[in-house]
Amino acid sequence: MRFRAAKGELALAFFFVAVGLVWIARALRMPLWEGFAPESGFLPLIYGALLALLATAVAVQLWFSPPRDETENLRKPFVVMGALVAAVAALPLVGFVISVFALLFFLYAFVERLRVLPAGIAAAAITAALYLIFRSWLGVPLP
Repeated sequence: MRFRAAKGELALAFFFVAVGLVWIARALRMPLWEGFAPESGFLPLIYGALLALLATAVAVQLWFSPPRDETENLRKPFVVMGALVAAVAALPLVGFVISVFALLFFLYAFVERLRVLPAGIAAAAITAALYLIFRSWLGVPLP
């Protein structure tokens, strides 16, 4: 078998596997469950297991994926970062709903190149769900 993954990507995946294993080891030294309620070690155990499992899946995917062009386009990550910065900067001016909707719509329609109607519907549905969860159910004040 030929080594196909970039060494840095594979090293990062293995780093996260190691971090997950450290979380699991630390969580096993804490109480996990008491009666009907989880104790302090329960969530670190779950998160460590998820991190180790997902990082292992990424490492396997990197190992078996076809070789990529080394001159990968960096434009897309910079566009996404710029859109995120613009959305955060717009929060105090236009509020949570408009800022998040505009960010999601831009990402779906222009970055991922979805059609305008499905992009608008997805952005509106996700924004409405976030508003419903945080503002209505949890009572978190949004900008």
